[in-house]
Amino acid sequence: MTLLIIGIDPGTTLGYAILDDKGEFISSGSGKNISMSELINNIIYFGKPLIVGCDKSPAPSFNEKLAVKLGAKLFYPKQDLLIKEKKELINKYNAKLNVHEQDALASAVFALEKHKSFLGKIERFLKKESREDLEEDVKMIMIRNEELPLQAALKMAEEKYMKKEKVVEKQKPKEAEKRVTDKQIEELQLKIIVLEEKNKKLKKLLKDKDKLIRKLGKRLRLTPKEELVDFKETRIKHYTKQLKDSARLARHYEKELKRRDEFIAGMNKGVLVKKLEDLSQDEFEAKSFLNIGKNDILWINNPSSISKKVLDSIKGKVKIIITNKIPRSKELEFVFLKPDEVIIKESTFFAIAQKKAIEEALKKKHKDIFKSVIEEYKKKRFE
Repeated sequence: MTLLIIGIDPGTTLGYAILDDKGEFISSGSGKNISMSELINNIIYFGKPLIVGCDKSPAPSFNEKLAVKLGAKLFYPKQDLLIKEKKELINKYNAKLNVHEQDALASAVFALEKHKSFLGKIERFLKKESREDLEEDVKMIMIRNEELPLQAALKMAEEKYMKKEKVVEKQKPKEAEKRVTDKQIEELQLKIIVLEEKNKKLKKLLKDKDKLIRKLGKRLRLTPKEELVDFKETRIKHYTKQLKDSARLARHYEKELKRRDEFIAGMNKGVLVKKLEDLSQDEFEAKSFLNIGKNDILWINNPSSISKKVLDSIKGKVKIIITNKIPRSKELEFVFLKPDEVIIKESTFFAIAQKKAIEEALKKKHKDIFKSVIEEYKKKRFE
């Protein structure tokens, strides 16, 4: 798997250039009215996207959308790159490119240069651990979570392949069931690892503060009283406040870890629910990472805000909507349930619903449809 650095120059005539993570030129292209799907196919043909770069600040919306769809990191300069800077960046490449491809290549080279130290650190670490075979996987994990310790990223990459080796035959889920995907579990596990690392750092900070306070206490006993007033008013208060803040943060992260653990533990006991604020086009696009598809169950906070385009896209796929504000309109052909009737656990973007309650709701819906068909048939027969 080749990791790709992609430079994009959007516009009526779009230009793109592709490098690998070592800086080798792979491909480029340009054209008028190139669609997003066509561009994505051109890119993923060569490997796995790592970074999408541009030469403008802030990044154009096209670049943002492309990075999201590719699952890559978006990178842009603090200020627009100058023509002179772009020429210097692409000077070593001998490829014959037009002006749009040149701008795209400069964007890719600039993004790579700014990440060279970061990527080199990963390579040196993996060489030391004799795990160069996991270089691409660790880089993909780290590029999305730059604060994650390298050891934790390596562990995640190793576990990924261990899981693939243990092939277990699973039961086919029922129509009403929607199990959690490996990707979702991996994301939750990643969040837990990040929180655990932050918690360790905070506990170490608390320990260091305790040592410092004891040390300062000894100094206070040895310092003349007239020299202690300012010291007490500033340093002691400062460190006491820091200590309280650190303790509060540690408690917060411990609660967060417990909540994540409970959520993961409850995954196999229920059905996965995906959360949206409403059914507007903006919200649907913003939560595109939820990958809403067939037989998904949605939890909508405000179902009255509806886009016809969104409604058409989920009709026939989504059967159940959970909400506190059940619409009166009978045109919405969904089964509506209230959260307090079915929800077991919830997190920011997901929740777990009782499997039995979901199945019963679907059965009732099927009975109502059957009854309606019979009544319509009788009515027509006696007309």
